Amino acid sequence: MMGTGQRQIWNRGTLFPCMGTIAFAIVCLSFGSCSSSRNMPQLNGSQAAMLDSIPLLNGAKQIEGLAGKFKQHQCSIEEDSLLQTEVLKLRWWKSDTPPNSIAIPWPEGTSRNLQAVQSVGGISLFVKKTGESQANPVLVFELTDSKGVSSSIPLLARHIPVYPIDTTWQEVRIPFSDFTRGKSQTDWSDISSLNLKMEHFGEILLRDFVVVPHSTRKKVERKARKRPLNPAPNGRFILFEENVEHAWGLGDFGENRRFTINKKRGRDKSLGLDLEWDLLPIPFNTGPDPVPHHIIGFSWNGWQAVLPPESLDKAFLVFKLRNIGVNQGPNAALPIQIGIQDQQGHTSTVALTQDLISGEAFGKWRECRVPFSAFLWSSESSPDGLSSIGSIFFQFSEKGQVYIDDLFVKF
Repeated sequence: MMGTGQRQIWNRGTLFPCMGTIAFAIVCLSFGSCSSSRNMPQLNGSQAAMLDSIPLLNGAKQIEGLAGKFKQHQCSIEEDSLLQTEVLKLRWWKSDTPPNSIAIPWPEGTSRNLQAVQSVGGISLFVKKTGESQANPVLVFELTDSKGVSSSIPLLARHIPVYPIDTTWQEVRIPFSDFTRGKSQTDWSDISSLNLKMEHFGEILLRDFVVVPHSTRKKVERKARKRPLNPAPNGRFILFEENVEHAWGLGDFGENRRFTINKKRGRDKSLGLDLEWDLLPIPFNTGPDPVPHHIIGFSWNGWQAVLPPESLDKAFLVFKLRNIGVNQGPNAALPIQIGIQDQQGHTSTVALTQDLISGEAFGKWRECRVPFSAFLWSSESSPDGLSSIGSIFFQFSEKGQVYIDDLFVKF
C-alpha cells in the first residue's frame, strides 16, 4: 500500500505486486495481449536481471520531480477515470529557443551501463493524445550519458501500431538498436537518464514507462514499411534561421565539441550556429580515435521522410557559412560534409570543396548551394543509395570553427 499523499503512475510491477517486469510479460502472454514469446530475445543472466529492474516514472518522488510549468512545457499528474490510475500529462509549445527535454533518471538516481543490452533491450511506454483536435505530437527519445551527449531516435511509424499518435492508449516499443543518432559519441557504459524531447507543439498522456527486453511486432513493422511516403513539397523549407525546431547533436560538450546557437560576430548580431570542434588524433595513440567524427542533424517537418524531388538538379540544400577557424588553403576542402539520411538509414554525403566554399572566402559569409543531384540515389547499380529524404546533417572532422546560418531546402 502507498503511504498518504504518495502518487504512482500505473506500471507493470504495480498490476501484479509480487511479479517483476518479465513475470508480468509472461502473464500478458497467457491472456494474448502481448507479442508472441517467439519474438522475445534470448537473454543471459545479467541481461535478464538488468532488463527486469529498470521501471521509469516509478514512485512519488521521481514523478513529482517532473511536474510543473516551464518555459516550453507543462507537466502534471492526471487521473485516468477508465484505468482508475494516475498518468503523466505533457503539454508543450514553440518558443524562441530550441525545444527542451525532460530527463527521466534511473530509479536509484545513478547512471547505468547499457552496453551489454544494446542489442536485446529497449523501452516500452503507453501514450495517447488528449483530443482529436490536438496537433500530431513530435517526440524524440534520448539516452544521455553523464557528459550530456545523447543517442536519440524520433518516434516513428514502426514503433507504434497507429501512427501518428491518436486518442487511444497504445504501446510504444523502441529497441536500443534504433538509438543511432549520436551513438558513436555517446558513452553507453555511463547512461545517466532517458530524456523525452518535445518538438513543435502537442499534448499527450503517458504511463507505464519501462526498460524491457525488446520484442519485435512484425505486423506493426510490416505496416510501417507499406506506409506510403509523401512527395517532396514545392517551396522553401527552413531548417535553421535564428532558431531550430527539429535538430539533434547541439550542445556545449567541452573543448572538443561546442555546437551552440550564438550571436554572430561582426555587425550582424543575429543568431547563428556556432560550430567549434577538435578531432585531431591523440599524440602517440595506437588505438582507434575514441570519437571518429561529430554530427548534427536537422529536419523541417518533424523527421518525416519524403520522396526525392522529381528534378534532382533543380532542388538544393542552401546555407550561409563563415569560416573563422579552418585554414584550408587554395585547394583543400573544408573538413565538413553535408549529408542526407533516408528512412532506411542509408546516408550520402558531399564534401564542402573549393567549388562550393572557396578558400579565399576565409572570414567572410558565403552562400553554399548543393544540388540534390550531387548525392548518391538508389538505383539498380546503387541499391544502397538514398530512397527518400529523412533528415539533413553536417559531419565534421579534424579541427575548426565555422558559423552557419539560413539553412533551408528548396524543392
